[in-house]
Amino acid sequence: MPVRAETLVNHFSQLFGEPPQSVWESPGRVNLIGDHTDYQGGFALPIAVPYSTWIAAQLRPDEEIHVYSDYLPDQRVDLPLETVSRLAQKTPLSGLLGFVVAVWDLLGVTTGANILLMSTLPVASGLSSSASLSLALLAALSDLGQRPHDAKTLIHLARQVENVYLGVESGILDPLAIVCGQRDCAIRVDALAEEGQPVSFNYAQAGKSLFIIDTRTPRTLAGSGYHERVKETKEASDILGIPCLRFASDKNIDQLTDPVLKARTRHVIGENQRVQATIEAAERGDWSRVNQLLWDSHQSLSRDFMVSTPVLDETVAWLQDMGVGARVTGAGFGGSVVALGDCEQQADIEALLIRRYQENRWALPRVLTVLRPADGLHKVL
Repeated sequence: MPVRAETLVNHFSQLFGEPPQSVWESPGRVNLIGDHTDYQGGFALPIAVPYSTWIAAQLRPDEEIHVYSDYLPDQRVDLPLETVSRLAQKTPLSGLLGFVVAVWDLLGVTTGANILLMSTLPVASGLSSSASLSLALLAALSDLGQRPHDAKTLIHLARQVENVYLGVESGILDPLAIVCGQRDCAIRVDALAEEGQPVSFNYAQAGKSLFIIDTRTPRTLAGSGYHERVKETKEASDILGIPCLRFASDKNIDQLTDPVLKARTRHVIGENQRVQATIEAAERGDWSRVNQLLWDSHQSLSRDFMVSTPVLDETVAWLQDMGVGARVTGAGFGGSVVALGDCEQQADIEALLIRRYQENRWALPRVLTVLRPADGLHKVL
């Protein structure tokens, strides 16, 4: 169900006895193409999606922190401010408590607060729910403290939450896409420069929709597998004597003797090229070419980078048979598939996937429709 600002304000008022001082919406993001390139200085092409973390917040006159959540009901946080510094030393942190402690510690907040979180964003499905939550908390608390940060600072703070406090070696892509998202645009992420440039990606104008298929397969190996890929690509760039694989070319692949490092490098080089090719194809309205690039990207992620799963591979294959561009998105090892098809294909896509998943006795997928790219992080009230 969509969250409405008045619903959030009313719920907050019922919980805490008065309305919030600040309300923010922090969307999730889906990466159209360009995965596992950002930590090697490469390119990616995400969009902000209309599934979000909503936060309502109010400073307290005392030093008590109270956080309620509609999507993490078992992780309600009631915390004395005096314990934040001690807890912040116990990294890596986890759960909602970890995010709260990280943000209070990073911002140096010296007072308590009442917070209500509501979300339409699926957790652990490759849509960056963690970065969305980090940015919602960072934006709201900065706003309440009358020390609002610019976009670049918020992006770096959100990355610190994950890297320093939560122990996740994530790159710049997720927070940058969420902060810089624009309606009907994708964001061309240059990870080396840590910059994002909006580019037209108006598939709605062509009668198309983006579909995010949450396969409901747990991403149990995502953390360890992600860290392993970071290590492997760094090893490849070190052997090649370059700062990162952003600077590698096809001829460099033959300089590597380890077949695993060859494959990882081949993916990063090809994926960077596919990002630019996708931007150019979308600009000229060549959506058939975009579909082909999505399929090529999935094959590379599955065969060379080995972050796919049988469920993801089959889902992409079934969609490809329908002429729908599709690929695994995010870290992989489970999670979601992103697909680009005609608007009128929505019912057929959902019916096909439900039938196929039932035949395989898999948990039924959830299909989220993105009619157009959404705006990024913004203040609502």
